[in-house]
Amino acid sequence: METKQFKNWWFLAINGCIFLLFGVLILFFTQEFIKTILMYFGIVMLAGGAILLLTGINNIRREKSAAMILVESIAAIAIGIALIFFPQSSMSLFLIMIGIWSIIIGIIQLVIIVNIKGVVPNKNILLLNGLLTIALGIALLFNPFQWAIILVKIIGGFAALFGILLVYFSFVLRGVKREV
Repeated sequence: METKQFKNWWFLAINGCIFLLFGVLILFFTQEFIKTILMYFGIVMLAGGAILLLTGINNIRREKSAAMILVESIAAIAIGIALIFFPQSSMSLFLIMIGIWSIIIGIIQLVIIVNIKGVVPNKNILLLNGLLTIALGIALLFNPFQWAIILVKIIGGFAALFGILLVYFSFVLRGVKREV
């Protein structure tokens, strides 16, 4: 039998370092930095909307369909302007929409759990997931920006932890030999 060493361990190590860097950056982002990123994202949306508008006008000149492109361009321009001039309000509105979406998804999960026939393993976990999704939605409705910051910090912590574990696993994998 031949033994081969895992040769792509370094790929996992690089991904682990990227996750670790992402997690650390997220943990130290400030609210003002997030607003700045939103403003730049608004500029990108505005530019994209302008390009779509020019494409729509060009399609009208060529007698091609342009209705959907024009609607998309107007929406992108409106979102871009809102993000540039009102980043806090735009982010709050976006987070409130996510809150409403979370409540709807949580209710759908609960309805599915009630309608499942037979014995399903881990039904309590599914129930807990549905209830937590609804709780997240309600929390985002009442204080959207603060809860978003808390969630981002939690995600940053998990990303950093995942990155450390991935780097560790890659070095463990480097030493493993497999039989072929």
